[in-house]
Amino acid sequence: MMRGFPLWVVANLKMFFRDRTTLFWAIVFPILLMGLLGLGFGRAQSIDVRLAVVNNDNTPSSVALWHALDRTSPPFKVSNYTDMDVAKAAVEKGDLDLVAVIPRGFEDWLNRTRTNASTGPFSLPIYVGVSEQGTGAIGASAFEQVVDAFYRNATNSTLKLTVARADLNQQSLQYIDFLAPGIVAMSIMQNGVFGLSLFVVSARERKILKRLQATPAGAGYILAGRIVPAILISFVQTAVLLSIAIFGFGVKITGNVGVLVLSVGFGSLVFVTLGFLVSSVSKTVDSAESLTNVITLPMFFLGGVFIPIDRLPPAIQAVSNAMPLTYFSDALRNIMLHGAGLADVAVDVVVLTVFAFVIFALAVKLFRWE
Repeated sequence: MMRGFPLWVVANLKMFFRDRTTLFWAIVFPILLMGLLGLGFGRAQSIDVRLAVVNNDNTPSSVALWHALDRTSPPFKVSNYTDMDVAKAAVEKGDLDLVAVIPRGFEDWLNRTRTNASTGPFSLPIYVGVSEQGTGAIGASAFEQVVDAFYRNATNSTLKLTVARADLNQQSLQYIDFLAPGIVAMSIMQNGVFGLSLFVVSARERKILKRLQATPAGAGYILAGRIVPAILISFVQTAVLLSIAIFGFGVKITGNVGVLVLSVGFGSLVFVTLGFLVSSVSKTVDSAESLTNVITLPMFFLGGVFIPIDRLPPAIQAVSNAMPLTYFSDALRNIMLHGAGLADVAVDVVVLTVFAFVIFALAVKLFRWE
C-alpha cells in the first residue's frame, strides 16, 4: 500500500497544476501582487521618523519636551521606552530611527537656568541609526532644532541646550523588505485553504470520497496524499516569490534558510488544517469558495501582510491578533529580516500550534464523507 502512496501524491500534484484557477490564485496572483507593489512602493522613502524617548527625569518639563517632539515636522512618531538597551537594539534592528534620552535633573537644570543661577552645560544623548535611507540623520537634525526652540522658549536664554549624538549601524529596511515575507505567508495560506477545501468538497459532490472511503487505504492515506502535495507546492511558492524579491528588488535574507524552510512547512500544515475545516462544514463547492473568501480576505488586510500590525488602531490590532496569518507572517519576517531562530519565534510557533490543534479537532468532528 505504501508503495502506491508516491503515485497518489503525484496524481494530486498533477491535478493541482492542471487546475488553472487554483494555479492562478496560488502562484500567479502572489507573483503579480509582489511585482506591482514592489514596483509601486518597494523603494519609497518613509516620511515618518521613528523616535523613542527614554524619559529618566519624569517631570513636567521633560513631558513638555516630549509633546514638543510629537508636534514637530518632519513628523516624529514618538514612543516611550524605559530600557535603554532595548531601545538601542530596536534602532540597530531597524524598528526605530533614533533614541533620545532625557536624563535625571533636566527640570532642575532648567529651573536654575531660568533664575540665572550658575549652571554648567547639559546634554541630551541621542542614538541615531545610520542607514542608506538617512531617516535617522534627518531625525537627528530635526531633534536638535526642536530642543533648541524648546530651550529658548522655556528660559528666554540664548545658551543652547546641547545634544550629544552617537551613531548606531542600522539594518536598512524598506517596504519591499517588509512586504516579501507577508506575500509568501499569504500565498501559502491561499494554497492551503483553497487547495484542500475545494478538492475535498468537489470530491464529495462527485461521490469520489465515498468510493475512496471503501478502499483499503483508508481516510488517513487519502488525506495525507493531498496534504503532502500542498506542502510541496508551498516550497515551490516560496522559492519563486523569494527569487523575485531577491533578484528583482534586492531583498536580503539574513536568517538561516533551514529555519525558514521548516517554518514554511509548518505554516503550510496549519493552513491545510484550516482548509480541512472549511471542507468539513461546506456542502457545495460554491459554499466552500464563499466561506474561504470570508476567512481569508480579512487576513489579507489585517494579517500583517501589507501593513504593520502596530500601525493599526488598537481595536483592529485585537482582531489581527486572533488571526493565524498574523503569527505566520511575523515569524517569516523575523527569520528573513532579523535572523531570528526557532527560539526567537517561539511565541508565534506556539500560537500557530494551538490554532492547528483546535482547527483540526473541529474539522475531524464535523467531517463527513457524503
